[in-house]
Amino acid sequence: MKHVLDLGYRAAEFSMQAIRDEEITAIPAVLAHWYGPGADPASLDPHDDEAGLRAALERVAPGLAALGHILRDRLEAECSGLLIPSLGMADRPLSTRRGVLLALGLFIGSPTATDKIDRRMLWDIKVCTSGLVSTFSQHAYEADFHTDTQYYPNPERYLMLYCVRPAACGGGVSTFRDVRCIERGLSRTEAGRWALALLSSCELPFRIPAVFTKTGSPDTVEVTFARIFGSRPRIRFRTDTLRMGLQAFPASETPDIRRALALLQAELDDESSILKTVLPADSLLVVNNHEALHGRSAFTDPERHMLRLRITDGLPQDPARVVCPSVANPAAS
Repeated sequence: MKHVLDLGYRAAEFSMQAIRDEEITAIPAVLAHWYGPGADPASLDPHDDEAGLRAALERVAPGLAALGHILRDRLEAECSGLLIPSLGMADRPLSTRRGVLLALGLFIGSPTATDKIDRRMLWDIKVCTSGLVSTFSQHAYEADFHTDTQYYPNPERYLMLYCVRPAACGGGVSTFRDVRCIERGLSRTEAGRWALALLSSCELPFRIPAVFTKTGSPDTVEVTFARIFGSRPRIRFRTDTLRMGLQAFPASETPDIRRALALLQAELDDESSILKTVLPADSLLVVNNHEALHGRSAFTDPERHMLRLRITDGLPQDPARVVCPSVANPAAS
């Protein structure tokens, strides 16, 4: 992997040699051996013997394994966001690309299940044309800056986004903000320093979307109380789950908290500190989900298609607590 240029705000662009054909063609056979013949990478869940699967993949794809290790090391050192404009797989079948992405995720850490029911690791980010949508990955509106799975006690450390097809309309532009830049921006004023200190000490409620609760019922109220600024994760944020959490637990929304959140939002909205980039087809964006916020602009092209993989490093995180009232709070509905 070769450094091409600094994109700013602790993000960088890298180029890489094409993944070797023999490695790409060997990966499906390994997955079929471990998951069964005909295993579809789009529906695979975490394997019980993850270490064994990882070792088997590394034997047939040492170059890809080395790439995964480099990506992880960079995300733990000088960068919180890495962009590779081309993986050299644009002409490969989508199922083949999915398998390579799963293997790469295993070389970075431990890919996690997206939900409690299907438990598939790879998630398609596409517009849902039927039914109720509850996540950014299912609609075409703007996705505000957020931490993935901020509503869980232990958000995954890393996030991979692979572009299958960019939006032809020019929308769906990826946005990025590094936590160090956010902290530096807040620290420029006395009010910002006050807000940073308060949001580093107070636990606030992030409501878990109904589809990801234990029951899956829309009447279920489950929230995770955690700090916005901490150590691991260094930042945890998303406006809508926090707003719904505060509606469910209004005692947490004090005047000071409202003021501090307004100051934080003003800093996040500072256009001069936002990195914006269009992900081309076959590009890969890897983010340290504990140290950066990401989002995207709205788009109109229903054929836009991304693949997402979340990856944990298994290390301890800051304490967080899940609160599950026995009866749904009317204020949360």
